[in-house]
Amino acid sequence: MRTSSLAFVLGLLAFPVGVSAQPAQPPAAPNAPTAPPSVETQPEASGAGAETERPLGPKARPAPDETRAVLAPVPGGLTAEIVAERSLASSHTVRARLAELDAARARLAQTTAQFFPRLTLRASYTRLSPVSAELGGALVGAGNPGLLSTGPCPGGGGGECVLDAAGQPVGAAEFAIESFPDNYALTAQLSVPISDYILRLSSAASGAAANRKAAELQVDAERLKVRTDAQALFYDWLRARARVAVAEKSLERTRARLAESRPAFELGTITRADLLRLEALEASTEQVVLEARSYAELSELSLALAMGDPAPRGYAAGEDIGATTPPIQESLERLTAEALKTRLELEALEQSARSMRLAGQAVRTGALPRIDAMAEVTYANPNQRYFPPQEKWQATWSAGVAATWTIGDVAIQGAAARELSANAEAIVAQRSALANAIRQEVAMHYLAYQRAVGALASAERGLAAAEEAYRVASDLYRYGKATTTQVIDAEADLLAARLNELDARIERRIAEVRLRHATGRDRDALR
Repeated sequence: MRTSSLAFVLGLLAFPVGVSAQPAQPPAAPNAPTAPPSVETQPEASGAGAETERPLGPKARPAPDETRAVLAPVPGGLTAEIVAERSLASSHTVRARLAELDAARARLAQTTAQFFPRLTLRASYTRLSPVSAELGGALVGAGNPGLLSTGPCPGGGGGECVLDAAGQPVGAAEFAIESFPDNYALTAQLSVPISDYILRLSSAASGAAANRKAAELQVDAERLKVRTDAQALFYDWLRARARVAVAEKSLERTRARLAESRPAFELGTITRADLLRLEALEASTEQVVLEARSYAELSELSLALAMGDPAPRGYAAGEDIGATTPPIQESLERLTAEALKTRLELEALEQSARSMRLAGQAVRTGALPRIDAMAEVTYANPNQRYFPPQEKWQATWSAGVAATWTIGDVAIQGAAARELSANAEAIVAQRSALANAIRQEVAMHYLAYQRAVGALASAERGLAAAEEAYRVASDLYRYGKATTTQVIDAEADLLAARLNELDARIERRIAEVRLRHATGRDRDALR
């Protein structure tokens, strides 16, 4: 039973779950007392089965807690807040959300610009092919207005002429319209969508603004998620770092115990089986240390990448993991209600659904007739408004109102509006599903926090008992009153107790960070 317990503890060290670390500080050299210890002897009894007198070491003291030293804060070291800020600055997911926000802002600007009066400026040159404008006859005309009459032709030439009111003869001239092959024109057109201002502007602008708001909330939600994950990664890194220290210190004590046992075996005070058990324990612990260091290097690399460092830079801890934090005492029901009110993801989906509904309203009005006001100014050479055309620059203008109704758009716009409404309903359903997921998330982290608080209190009591038990077992072993098996069991119990206390302390920090995020209490970090 005790051997199984030891194997289980070694397994915990060999396969840590979700932790990262950096190599621990080198352990202190064993067997370095400041003064020569007093040596006691145990009397040898005569006869069969008697105990032989053997030298005894100094009275054992509780083994130092190596996790306290390796986790002691260092000025300028990493803290959960520093890791969170550096992870935010290098997060690819945050940059992706920021790009989506830029796209939402551009869509809002595009939607607003669609309702501006549209001014079109145009300059053109046209080369026309030559045409014949002759009508095959002559144009009769009088020089003065009034009735025509007949009379003698002026000038005494004789004969009768058709005379105008002033007595001047009426003449006939060839009728032809001159054609100009080179045409130049400058045009300015202004169109004002009057019906859009009344029917579509409010819905379209509000929908685009809601879409931008949803993108802003998604950016903030992603930032909070990255912060939470970074802080949890930091605490896992601390745990992995301490696990390496625990494993190395355990190996140090095992080697010291093995060094003490070899002379005892030569004296015949312990059996060969006891010595071999210690050698097997040393080999197993060496394997544990190797695996712990390997995983610690990997986890430290993960921490470096999260902060944007291409490689680890010899990080040191700058946060006191033993410091107490204010407890979370609210009930699960209250925390759940708080989360449903404050989580940014829910608000973002609500804004997205609102954006879809407003966009559907704007599209639906597109099936109605349009009313546009128009104005145009033309400066051309020749200007086609003048007859007959003249080869010179002349200006003209026009203004009016047009009503347009494209019958085919009724079915198209109606289908598009129904699609947007369906998308809005889908987002509402997603929000309901997310609300249920948040309820489960709050419950999970709330129970994890309560479990970690209770586990920490139990682990602290267990660690105190294990340290005292190890001290007593070591003293008894030195006096020959305890077997090697009992010392190994005490070592395993101490190792397990320190691992339990470390895990409970780290789990409490991680559960607190996760619970604060689940309930939305970390929104203050965005200010």
